[in-house]
Amino acid sequence: MRNKLLFLTVVSSSILTACSGLPQKTTSTTLNYSCGENFSFTAQLTANQATLLLPDRTLVLPRMSDTKGERYLSEDRKILFLRKAQNAILATGAGHNMLRCKQSMPID
Repeated sequence: MRNKLLFLTVVSSSILTACSGLPQKTTSTTLNYSCGENFSFTAQLTANQATLLLPDRTLVLPRMSDTKGERYLSEDRKILFLRKAQNAILATGAGHNMLRCKQSMPID
């Protein structure tokens, strides 16, 4: 009986160790934004980054962990995406071009 218990403990421990090495499921949120009549984009947000699907390109911006709120900044520090509630700001060119955006409902 003791050998069975020891065997089950070793097997259970091995299974848990193997499962801990599996990739964790990343939850993401997809939001649509409208920045006036002529510009809209989609943002896919995870805990660590924002992927912005712009009309002419796709940007992946890491999340700034040392700030309050949701702030994403490109590595060259030229593109900034800020998000708070249903409002967002997309700044390009080191802040020389700034768009104020609102979350929009998806079109079916």
